[in-house]
Amino acid sequence: MMKSTLMLGPLTALALLSACASPGAQSSAVSATASTAVAAAPAATVSTSFENLQALAGRYVAERKVANMVIGVSRGEAPPVWIQAGTLGLERPTAADEQSIYRIYSMTKPIVGVAAALLIEKGELALDQPVSDFFPEYADMRVVVDRAGDIGDTRPATTPITIRHLLTHTSGLTYQFQPNSVASAYRAAGILPAQRRVGALPGDGEQPESLAEFATRLASLPLVAEPGTEWHYSVSMDLMGAIIEEATGEALDQHLQRVIFDPLGMEDTGFVVPQADNDRLTTNYFIAGKMPPAMRLPVSDETLIPIDAPPDSEYNAAAAFPAGGGGLASTAQDYLRFLRAVAALGMVDGRQIFPRAAIEMATSDLLPQNVRFLASPALDLSGPAQGYGAGGRVVVDGSGGEPLGSYGWGGAAGTLGFAQPATGTSIVMMTQYMPQDAYALAGELSKAVAADMKALGVGR
Repeated sequence: MMKSTLMLGPLTALALLSACASPGAQSSAVSATASTAVAAAPAATVSTSFENLQALAGRYVAERKVANMVIGVSRGEAPPVWIQAGTLGLERPTAADEQSIYRIYSMTKPIVGVAAALLIEKGELALDQPVSDFFPEYADMRVVVDRAGDIGDTRPATTPITIRHLLTHTSGLTYQFQPNSVASAYRAAGILPAQRRVGALPGDGEQPESLAEFATRLASLPLVAEPGTEWHYSVSMDLMGAIIEEATGEALDQHLQRVIFDPLGMEDTGFVVPQADNDRLTTNYFIAGKMPPAMRLPVSDETLIPIDAPPDSEYNAAAAFPAGGGGLASTAQDYLRFLRAVAALGMVDGRQIFPRAAIEMATSDLLPQNVRFLASPALDLSGPAQGYGAGGRVVVDGSGGEPLGSYGWGGAAGTLGFAQPATGTSIVMMTQYMPQDAYALAGELSKAVAADMKALGVGR
């Protein structure tokens, strides 16, 4: 097997990511050791016998499916358990751990969802408030007659887009990688939130220079569905970020820093990774066999091709604007702090950091009546037991094995995280590979968590 020492050129790397975006390998080249480490402190203790999670992380690294995997498990007030395997990159010697930095992409959405819920709880936003209250351009939206056809063939929308629609991806907006003609128009218009180098294609329009400009430009393009009638993954949370700026008078990154990152001690989460932290930034990879046929390289399908890494990471510079739908980088330690606060309904270290009512709303099923959440079957996140809350899926039927109210989401580079308020449990898993649906990792993680919790006598 060829060692993956080459780095794809920006154009190639980005084109293949765009083409493949979505909601059995050789071993021994990288040492894979799964270990647990429990942070010191609280009197409460947590068993470290998470054998199934250790086996999962160790196997993925040993088989070179990923360069690393870090899993954090938190239960109540007890210190978290950390399972870690692999190094920052296949050719890098530093072990990955809970302070390693990962591109979390769409795991940005629950953070922005909770920020919106906090504003709703304060009365600065309302769940069913029209978007046009903040951007009048959205008062007269149009819907394409055929989403695969001419985007000039439209009809007037009969329902205004609301905050609820943005939080639940029922706005009728789309994403630049979706298979429809409006998505192609997004690309031409530069509606490419969170895109730096990875994902760029020839012909992409120049991106807006601010979230406000993004929102205005987005309003000029038609919707793919009537608002409130269909779950369709989209740039809705990016538009939500623009509304947060309008409602608060703060830049989105500054607002998140003030209301979420600082209160929770999330010191390594942000839209830019400083050069000084490159020694903790992981390498991001694309799986060779998932490239479009015309772009295949002369390596085995299982080869991990590096597409972004220090010292010249695209995350060392700011994107055109802070993307509320996918722009953050974070660590397992930081993100688990966020999930622990959600699982505890806003309580952190005995203090009510976030209003309980805001977290309860964010983790409830906010979908409009008669709308179901649908996602890629490969992600194992959809089905009759799933609803959708503020930027993340929510379990609304416990018959599938997860407690009611379990809430979370994943990222484009394989990261996953969820909180279970019913049990006080939260789980984060960090790794870096694209496309995210190349492996059935979400299902494997869920089964490993269930098995380990059962062994510990903890109900899920």
